[in-house]
Amino acid sequence: MDMTIPGYLSYISSPVVRMVMVAMSVVFILPSWSHSQEPLGLYDAYRLALENHDVIKLAEEDLYQKRTDIKKAFSQVLPTVTVEGSYIRYSERQTVSGFLLQPDDNKRFEIRINQPLYTGGREWSLLRQAKKMVIGTEKGVELTKEEIIMETARTYYGVLKAKKNVEIKEASLRRAEEQLRVAQTRLQVGTATRTLVLRAEAELAGIKAELVSAQRELKDAMNRLRRITGFNGPFEVYEPPAMKPVDMDVGKLVEVALTRRRDYIQKKIEEEIASEGITYAKGGFLPRLRLEGVYTHRDQWPPTSFLLNDTVYVGLTITFPIFEGGLRKAELDEARSKLRQAELNRINYRKEIELQVREAHNSMVSARSIIESYKKQVSFAKENYNMVFRQFQHGVADNMDVIDANTTLVSAELGLMTAIYDYDLTVLELKKRIGVLLDEIEEILSFL
Repeated sequence: MDMTIPGYLSYISSPVVRMVMVAMSVVFILPSWSHSQEPLGLYDAYRLALENHDVIKLAEEDLYQKRTDIKKAFSQVLPTVTVEGSYIRYSERQTVSGFLLQPDDNKRFEIRINQPLYTGGREWSLLRQAKKMVIGTEKGVELTKEEIIMETARTYYGVLKAKKNVEIKEASLRRAEEQLRVAQTRLQVGTATRTLVLRAEAELAGIKAELVSAQRELKDAMNRLRRITGFNGPFEVYEPPAMKPVDMDVGKLVEVALTRRRDYIQKKIEEEIASEGITYAKGGFLPRLRLEGVYTHRDQWPPTSFLLNDTVYVGLTITFPIFEGGLRKAELDEARSKLRQAELNRINYRKEIELQVREAHNSMVSARSIIESYKKQVSFAKENYNMVFRQFQHGVADNMDVIDANTTLVSAELGLMTAIYDYDLTVLELKKRIGVLLDEIEEILSFL
């Protein structure tokens, strides 16, 4: 398989891989008519969260506002048209040497058009900055969606963990009940003391308390999932298929991350905006050229001796700044400093991304190894419990041995369950760290 960056990107977006991913997802989102609860698969949860979560809607509103900034910046290069009208009533007429200078009333209507022709390039720099900010905010919306996907996955797997924990505690309760039954039988036949039964009853009561606590944690986890997805009513979650590992050298993963990570793209855009800030500041040293056209209509009664009813003129104004107390120099120095700051910020973030990808890759590899260890531990713990319980039935082992064996088994089962679900989350986290998680999820959702 071609594991270069283009090869990997084409691999995850190829039709065959997409169909396989869709088929795997359908396995656990199809409804099961044997349950009264409505089925809620992992990809159902993704879709609902992306559609309903308030944080995404807030980010989209921010994007809308940034798009209006483009319109505001573009308005700087367009002409402005103003219309003004006035009416003046004088207290009395005034004449000088037979000439009427002040009438009874005066009406005026004026249309004024202003067109900036040149402002040192500042208006175009402002427009370019606004467009880049929109692109950066679009990446921010996508980042928010990616965060919501990860939060949904953590919460969904949290429900699965809580559900599995209840099942493990229920199985432990059944074993404790069987242990109590055996202890009571041995007491009846005279091969055990009352102490043996009391210990079994105490263990049973403790496990019941743990089960109640596990059931409460399951309800809390389901409520958190409802909050994220906006799903109302009872539902049933399903075990998703195990995530396939991201099989690529960590160095290649870092390269993919630097190409696809939206937050890193944002840092590049911030650097470009800072560079435009220098262009904008330099424009303050250049002359400004403005074209103005005015049409004025006057109406007086009685008309004054020198009344001009209609006046039209066009003017060209050039303004050249000479001295403003060092303001422009300070603005230019500040803009250059902001560019250096943006460059350093991007370089620092690049190093942080490399560290994040390596850590996520190590977590995935480690989690996969831990699963195999816990599988062996569960197998040994089951065999040990069965052997100790048979010895307990025949009076060879004490009930403390059975309790210890049961505790070891429960611990191993919980460890295996946690390791399996944590492994899936590490795969998702690695995909998020290299910037491909959102694309993969949206690709699958488009087919469902």
